[in-house]
Amino acid sequence: WANIGDRPTRALRETCVEFTATSLVSLWRRPPMFAHARVPAATPVTSWRRSPRHPRRSRPSPVTRASIAEPTSIPPTVTTKAGTKQTAIVVGGGVGGLGIASRLAHAGYDVTILEKNLDTGGRCRSEAFAGAAAGYRFDTGPSLMLLPDRYREQFTAVGKKMSDYMTIDRVDPAYRAHFGDHTSLDLLYDTERMRSQLDEIEEGAGGRYIDWLGRARASLDYGVAAFIEKDANSILDFVDLRRVGPLALAVNPIDLLLPQFNQMKKYFKNEKLLALFSYQELYVGLSPYNAPGVFSLLAATELTDGVWYPRGGFDKIRQGLQKLADEEGVTTKLGAEVAEIVCEPLTETSKIKGSKAKQIVKGVRLESGEFIAADVVVANPDLPCVWDQMIAKETFPEAQKESDRWENADYSCSVIEFNWCLDKEVPNLLHHNVFLSGDYKGSWDRPAVIDDFAAPKQHNFYCHNPVYTDKTSAPSGGASIMVLLPVANLNEQKQICKKKGLPVPNEEDMVNAARKAVLRRFKEAGTDIEQNIVAENITTPTEWQQRFNIKHGAVFGLSHGLTQLAAFRPPVRTGIPQLDSPEVDGLHFVGASTRPGNGVPLVLMGVKVVFEKILKLHGAGVKK
Repeated sequence: WANIGDRPTRALRETCVEFTATSLVSLWRRPPMFAHARVPAATPVTSWRRSPRHPRRSRPSPVTRASIAEPTSIPPTVTTKAGTKQTAIVVGGGVGGLGIASRLAHAGYDVTILEKNLDTGGRCRSEAFAGAAAGYRFDTGPSLMLLPDRYREQFTAVGKKMSDYMTIDRVDPAYRAHFGDHTSLDLLYDTERMRSQLDEIEEGAGGRYIDWLGRARASLDYGVAAFIEKDANSILDFVDLRRVGPLALAVNPIDLLLPQFNQMKKYFKNEKLLALFSYQELYVGLSPYNAPGVFSLLAATELTDGVWYPRGGFDKIRQGLQKLADEEGVTTKLGAEVAEIVCEPLTETSKIKGSKAKQIVKGVRLESGEFIAADVVVANPDLPCVWDQMIAKETFPEAQKESDRWENADYSCSVIEFNWCLDKEVPNLLHHNVFLSGDYKGSWDRPAVIDDFAAPKQHNFYCHNPVYTDKTSAPSGGASIMVLLPVANLNEQKQICKKKGLPVPNEEDMVNAARKAVLRRFKEAGTDIEQNIVAENITTPTEWQQRFNIKHGAVFGLSHGLTQLAAFRPPVRTGIPQLDSPEVDGLHFVGASTRPGNGVPLVLMGVKVVFEKILKLHGAGVKK
């Protein structure tokens, strides 16, 4: 290991994966600050515009894009003597930040959330608009509520019931899949009806589906217990019988580690069915060809636990988490952008048992220059951005190495998001829809240049149509359609263009080409909506990067390949010094790019793990 550089070499990473696979198989055989305040987002004004192909309608006036943010009440003052509580600063008020804040406050910490935007929630939000878009509501971030028990656990952890904060409904059918040959199929919870549907496409597929679903569910149950509910601290976790034993006995480890495509082709031959049970890789920035087979658990989640919807949109989740933090006495400062997480070299051996840290966190410095001291700092921004932008390198050289390490790591896709206000409902769209290309393999190549959208190419994308379930999401007779079209992230796009010898295309040109491709695909599926778009709003990869501080605009964070999962996901904790991320006493991370991974339920599970770690390392909130 002596010659290992700052970032694991490909050979090393492959060696680690081989070690893991072999071992498992052997088991088988920012502006003013406001305390406790909520105000509408004051993000840059984005114009809603009519598609250029609608000349007969006048161009709508620009409208302000704003989160649906209801003012929250100031919680009762917590009566404590000055200096009796440990202080915790939470940088960023996304789902992870809100979740960890309420737990720490409940445990006795004096907690402050510092959020650079003028509303909390991060990407978890609903947005409403004025002008031609008045009355339409969009869930512009998460729109699928999976594993609802993980949401409930966040509330019960502080003695509350989620049902007192929001109402959730099961979406049935879970999805409608629109295939490239212009047929469609609904994903049903009724196993017998689902079996019958699949048998019509491929003889015997229904029975094999039941077998596959059972194994996928086992991957979910045992995989969550082994690697998601528990933190990863060593590469040896992969061969710890207490962790992986039940999983390895329930599911063939080879199927878990090899690409998902290898697993799926054992059950299905028809490419439509292969696409149907692997499109979930869209959500983790992978494809069936590089996603480990364990990711079949994504489909198992949707088809067994179900897909749910918070009545009134995903802002109800943001509101609920914010209210929970308020009630626990958390101070939320909006428009408070953190310029630096202040760390200092330790002058003596760490006082924390088992710590290898050479640095200790002292607090944060805001863009305004104000310094706020803290005993604990929890960073919620995209983790690579924390090392890149928020930690001074002069007195912490390891921080520069860590920043460089993640610069060219494997990242998920970015997306071009279209929010379309329609003046009619669309009968053949369910609440959740996926459009799947007829080119099963080629469709997983992320578009990076204009020609990637040229006809007759089809693309995989997701379409949210909440009016199917919730009529309040659009004016009577209308629909609010949100499309997430995966594209190359900004760094990936540069690399692809360099390899092809092409300049990086203008982002507006990419958007125009993407719009045409999506609308063409709708029309092919018998849903010509182009003439019914009265207003549109678009979020581009650059906007994702700038608005939410997401590295390379990769909306699902770091990719979830084997070399970036569990102990290999930052902060890396393999037990091999040359591979591990630097430790800082008092600094912790939550969010999509840290363990266990992206998605609201996984982030909330990560919050629980980090909270328990903080209590173990630093104790409860009352100072000793």
